[in-house]
Amino acid sequence: MEIINAEKEHIQLYSAPNSNVAYNKTVTLFGCKLNSFLTKYSVGEDMEVLKYDYNDLLETLTNHWTITGMYVQMLWMLSIGIMLDTDEQNIRILSSMVDNENVNDALYDFLIKYRLTDWERCSNTVLFPVPYQSALSIISSNNQSKELSIQKLEKYLKKEWYRGHSDCAWHDDHKYGIRHDGYWSFESGALVKILGLDDSSLKGLPYYPYDMVHWNENKI
Repeated sequence: MEIINAEKEHIQLYSAPNSNVAYNKTVTLFGCKLNSFLTKYSVGEDMEVLKYDYNDLLETLTNHWTITGMYVQMLWMLSIGIMLDTDEQNIRILSSMVDNENVNDALYDFLIKYRLTDWERCSNTVLFPVPYQSALSIISSNNQSKELSIQKLEKYLKKEWYRGHSDCAWHDDHKYGIRHDGYWSFESGALVKILGLDDSSLKGLPYYPYDMVHWNENKI
């Protein structure tokens, strides 16, 4: 609020522009809230609580997302939104951020198109082939065989996903005594839901968010 008022009054509070400081503060806040969300999911928090937290995450991220350094965060937000059956308007907000950044990414497009049939982008490549090219292979294999898709997804989870994020700040946190929020391949859960795969063989597999995929089953 102080920064907003200063901007209105054309008062510079910091050596960097007020707008830059405000942006950095918001991105940091989003990171803290995302870590809290991951921790809650990892310890088994009720999904209704997580749905509320997801909406709060989205509100914080709106108008502050950039593709630079935040590819994974958007991938997670889209994937979690799909698994939690978030409102269409929330997906539209996320898709608008992607569109405003002029991002061409096949995995983003596939996830968005699942909820928004009027999404017009249709890329055939991913910005980060390691590890996400394998996700495209999972998608394309579904036309041939759902069994093949689930086999490729299992390989992705066991051998490719975690290793493919070795450049992320959270990678190997558990090895250095750093607070560990949980490692989750949310896009894997979203793919299972979209493609209609039988994920019974993936239950209990590290990184796979089985409970989030199935949270709404058998509810009265």
